[in-house]
Amino acid sequence: MAWVFILLMAGGVASQAAPANPRSVALAPRHGVLLGAYVDGVGHWVNDATAEAGVSRFEKAIGRTLSIDHHYYGWTDSFPTGLERWDVAHGRIPMISWSGTNLDAILSGGDDAMIRQRAEDVRALGAPVFLRWGWEMNGNWSSDDGSHNNDRGTTDGPKKYVAAWRHIHDIFTTAGATNAVWVWSPNATDVPHVRWNHWTRYYPGNAYVDWVGVDGYNWGTTRPWSSWTSFARLVKPIYAAYAGRKPIMVAETASAEHGGSKAAWFNSIRKVLPRRFPRIAALVYFEAHKEVNWTVQSSAAALASFRALANNRYFVQSTTVRIRRRS
Repeated sequence: MAWVFILLMAGGVASQAAPANPRSVALAPRHGVLLGAYVDGVGHWVNDATAEAGVSRFEKAIGRTLSIDHHYYGWTDSFPTGLERWDVAHGRIPMISWSGTNLDAILSGGDDAMIRQRAEDVRALGAPVFLRWGWEMNGNWSSDDGSHNNDRGTTDGPKKYVAAWRHIHDIFTTAGATNAVWVWSPNATDVPHVRWNHWTRYYPGNAYVDWVGVDGYNWGTTRPWSSWTSFARLVKPIYAAYAGRKPIMVAETASAEHGGSKAAWFNSIRKVLPRRFPRIAALVYFEAHKEVNWTVQSSAAALASFRALANNRYFVQSTTVRIRRRS
């Protein structure tokens, strides 16, 4: 079964060459940006009402339908679930972030049957889905990052990560899950900030990546080590390195309120996207009250500014994403 992405035109993941125009890869709109969000409280599937409640409330608050609905899954969790099926039925593109084991376990082959089952289930979804495995691998807070997977006395974590990514990708390809669109998503800064842990050392290669993501947060002055950071400063380094070869997705971003104007921070995104970052093709907000109140509804001013951003015509509707299937 082959997939044809109309208007968005699928790029072949088997090709080693970067596309002449990164906007020609799978699910990338020809112009503008897809808007998405992770809405806190909408995790694994429970029932229609639960899934609809959080996302629908958020969409009502911002005055538009999301193009991308972001969900997180642990390593052994089953997916896709009714949540992704609900997204597809309502015109959204699901994005699955998948993580939660060490790299040696993946490379041993012991989880191959489980990985293959996930691939078969994704294929059976019958619609494209963004798949973001092992995000923020250049941080030091996840079981599959480089720092937690270096063998004693070495810095081979990045090399293992690349091998693990390719291993998972190859299983999906063999299983025919070509509707999985692969998003490689490093953190905006390397932690620790040392040469062996630079995000470029984790890149699996053009043949294995459809989109390049970036995760970057404006912590403001909420932490002793943090300061107010513009959206442009967060995304610029990774954008500069990869925008010439892949469409760019801001896969996680949000702003705190303390240390500056959150409303102005949102307003700056609207200004800089088309002018300075024209190859950013998706922006996914982290709508959660977690370490700090990241939500767009943390103040009336912030909500008004984000609503204006979300309804700017530069943010295309997911109805422009039209896919047909052929045997």
